[in-house]
Amino acid sequence: MKIQVSVLLIACTLAGPSLAAVKLINKDGSAHNIKIQCSSTSTGSIQSNTTRDIGKGPCTVTVSGSSAKGSDGDTLVIKGGKVAKQ
Repeated sequence: MKIQVSVLLIACTLAGPSLAAVKLINKDGSAHNIKIQCSSTSTGSIQSNTTRDIGKGPCTVTVSGSSAKGSDGDTLVIKGGKVAKQ
């Protein structure tokens, strides 16, 4: 039983980072319209000072003509009206 639990814990530890979505944080004091391209493309908005998971990477986010690409577990940040990988 101990071996099974150990194997399960190791598998979860190794799989954990690959299961994480790309996060988008808006550090601006205003909302922004965004375009998200992961396995499909969508448009929407993100409110000021909020965080949201945008999907399984790789994903590209475009804000006001500025773009950044993130993979699973990465964080993209909007600051000063531009998006960049953190």
